[in-house]
Amino acid sequence: MTAVLEALPPVEALKALRARGELLSPSFDWQDVYAEAHANQFTVAKSAGFDILKDLFDGLETTLEQGGTFRDFASQVTPVLQAKGWWGKQLVEDPVTGEQQPAQLGSTSRLQLIFNANMRVSYAAGHWANFERNKRARPWLRYVCILDDRTRPEHRARHNLCLPVDDSYWDTWAPPCGWNCRCTLQSLSDRDVDRMRSDLFFTPPANVIVPFLNKRTGVVRMVPRGIDPGWDHNPGKSGFRAMDAAEKLIDAPPRLAAQVNRDPDWLLKPIGKEFADWFDAAAAGGRVDRSLVVVGALSDDVLDALAARDAKPVSGAITLSQQSAQHMVRDSKADAGRAIPVELLRQLPSKLAQPDAVLRDRRDGSLLYVFNSDVDQRLAKVVVRLDFQSKARPPGEKPQSIMTNAVRTAGLVDARNLNDGSYELLTGNL
Repeated sequence: MTAVLEALPPVEALKALRARGELLSPSFDWQDVYAEAHANQFTVAKSAGFDILKDLFDGLETTLEQGGTFRDFASQVTPVLQAKGWWGKQLVEDPVTGEQQPAQLGSTSRLQLIFNANMRVSYAAGHWANFERNKRARPWLRYVCILDDRTRPEHRARHNLCLPVDDSYWDTWAPPCGWNCRCTLQSLSDRDVDRMRSDLFFTPPANVIVPFLNKRTGVVRMVPRGIDPGWDHNPGKSGFRAMDAAEKLIDAPPRLAAQVNRDPDWLLKPIGKEFADWFDAAAAGGRVDRSLVVVGALSDDVLDALAARDAKPVSGAITLSQQSAQHMVRDSKADAGRAIPVELLRQLPSKLAQPDAVLRDRRDGSLLYVFNSDVDQRLAKVVVRLDFQSKARPPGEKPQSIMTNAVRTAGLVDARNLNDGSYELLTGNL
């Protein structure tokens, strides 16, 4: 039998692209959305006034997912862009000044630029996620150039520069460092560094700083020579995963962790899409980069109510393990009459951030987060065990024991069953 091998999609690069695709931002000039902002939104210059961003994004996503080429991308989007009038040279109104200006809209070379820039940024963000995840075993990064006559001299001067992953130098000098930059970063172990030491150097070349005036905003930005304006940031680090920030809630004092509920957009909204992707993979039983994720935090009101009952949780974080995710989905498929729909479970961070009520089980001290199920008259409940000991596998590390407030199960419940004396209301209304 002959084995047929199929290329797997670049998962981290897809996540990075999709995260930017959550915010489609039409713009007139490339300077309207500058540097780090590109890591958090998808934009194309001269797109303002044209309904084309979704078409371009969908084309990039499909091409990246299927391992396609520029030709595949161009063949998908060109007819659509031409039908919508975003093609060739035209007079276009500047939304800031109201003036009509000649502009190059769609063309083969323009699509090539859009394709190359977005693919490189997406891969850079995907690579950075892996650098962070594996930095315990591979704590070094090496700057790598393609050494030919197209290489910028400033980039060539950094070929084989080796610095720790956490070095602030990478906040600026992280490829791509400009339009059509082909440089990359390579992660190395201590053993790799020892083996390659004769080829590596560990002190960066001096930066020559030049001013760049953003004519759209009037802001002057100091940019190292060799980096194109707008690329003087780390696209991977800027867009690095919100879940990694959420994990810090585990070790934070409960009152500090509770602050995320005062402004859910600060943390819980960004992790929504990322959590949904993790949940799908975890529930399917596939290998995920972490066996336990943070999905929220106990609020100040809940902490006050628990303190009045002499209950003081060790952590304020609410977590969900892969095992619990699998159980909840299995229950949903086995007993659709009593289980929460999977689509609601995928929205767990936002549901826990803004529940209709939180109750305490008098029998074992568990918390019940209750919200509208959107199914029938019954409510959705999520059971959270306080101070629950779990085994967690952080990215790139060995499993370790942690104590958090763990989501253990979920289901549908009649409101009258919550008033049988087994539960006490801590916050909200039923």
